[in-house]
Amino acid sequence: MRRSYKIAHTLLAGLVRFLFRVKVTGLENEPGKCSVLLCSNHVTLLDPICINAVLRETEPFYMAKKELFKIPIVKSLLKALGAYPVNRGSGDIGAIHKTIDLLKNGNCVGIFPQGTRCKGIAPEDTKFKNGAALVLSKVSVPVLPVRVKVKNNRWRPFRKMEIVIGKQIPENELAFNPNEPKNEEYARLTELIRSRILEL
Repeated sequence: MRRSYKIAHTLLAGLVRFLFRVKVTGLENEPGKCSVLLCSNHVTLLDPICINAVLRETEPFYMAKKELFKIPIVKSLLKALGAYPVNRGSGDIGAIHKTIDLLKNGNCVGIFPQGTRCKGIAPEDTKFKNGAALVLSKVSVPVLPVRVKVKNNRWRPFRKMEIVIGKQIPENELAFNPNEPKNEEYARLTELIRSRILEL
């Protein structure tokens, strides 16, 4: 692990477990150091920190909205945790290329396919975007589905949170078929990822 990540992870893990009363299920499915796309539903701004805090051997990198990098303390924390900026809503090709490069170099990258926080809304009632499918059309890696569960899909301090880590979706199930229309393949992969998250 990077030294900055290890320090940030150590400092945050205990605090997160205390504030969020975090329970983790499926830790045996943690991939460790390997190339994998982690896909999770999105309830709170702190989801990446909470997921990172419960993982022991895996060091996920995340996209984070660029506005957060304008806040000095938050910027330092995000960088220590491996986050990188994305300009949401504009089709940030640079952020997509960064994601692909990280995966090609054997890293875990986290994506929230809902595209934004869905506070108070069950993931079953939200639409997942095609960002993960776009990445998978450029690089062949397995997907690690993760689900964040809190009561009424709203986080409150000291409210119980459960993070469920599922079994990886293997590369052969995620293979992008270049002979099919791109939009149909994006939709197929997105629905596959969505269904595996909802199963957790």
